[in-house]
Amino acid sequence: MTPVALRAASILALSGTGGLMLLYPFVQIVQNPVLHGANGLADPMAQRIMYLQFPVYGLLMAQITKSKGFWVAFNVVVAIHGAGIGLAYLLAHFQNPFLRL
Repeated sequence: MTPVALRAASILALSGTGGLMLLYPFVQIVQNPVLHGANGLADPMAQRIMYLQFPVYGLLMAQITKSKGFWVAFNVVVAIHGAGIGLAYLLAHFQNPFLRL
């Protein structure tokens, strides 16, 4: 899934930061200046998150699927991703309150 997501990111980059927030919300969270993260560490950490996000989702789904079933695992991953999107949008809004998302 990661190679497909990276290709989609190159296409979504043309639509601005909103498209990347939908695909890689945790990268946007790490790179957001509102959190005042160490600038030297934010970029390497964001790159690691970009490549590990979907494999971690897959491992999480595999563990949950064994005990609860596919649909529960899928909904958990969608909820985690949705929470990341929500947090990324909130941080973008706090960075520039006059920005229309």
